[in-house]
Amino acid sequence: MSKTILVVEDDSDMRALINRHLLNAGYVVRVAANGLEAAAACLSVIPDLIISDVHMPRMNGFEMIAILKSEPAMQDIPVIFLTADAKGRRKGNKLGEVAYLTKPLKVEALLKAMAEPFKPAALLMLVGSYLQTNARVRKDHLRPARFVITAGRSYSTSYTPFSNA
Repeated sequence: MSKTILVVEDDSDMRALINRHLLNAGYVVRVAANGLEAAAACLSVIPDLIISDVHMPRMNGFEMIAILKSEPAMQDIPVIFLTADAKGRRKGNKLGEVAYLTKPLKVEALLKAMAEPFKPAALLMLVGSYLQTNARVRKDHLRPARFVITAGRSYSTSYTPFSNA
């Protein structure tokens, strides 16, 4: 199953460029021209990754991500910020960004940054984060185990305790 990417960019030429490259790379792409449109888009389909400009009218990228991340279902969505100004990187780090890319955008750098959160190690971290926040796992219940991640129509996990045999 293809990953759904939400691209939030107020510049229509940049939005079209990113959209074209991501479609060619096999992603499902949703686009929004500002933070308000992006928040509305997330009501119908939760993306697997968000690529967002920082400086936009109506609602900037930082404000939009802070609002989206306040929703439990959206807390673990990776974010890549795009900007012509690298000064806001520290704020992006606090919002859980995966990458902070400066414009002019190099498509190769964007695709490389997008691959990081979908690697198996990153998926294991997401599974662990999910278990800690949603399953309310108590520390005394944790024991050595392996999590098997299977790529298919969607990612699934299975819990298999290690046996002492």
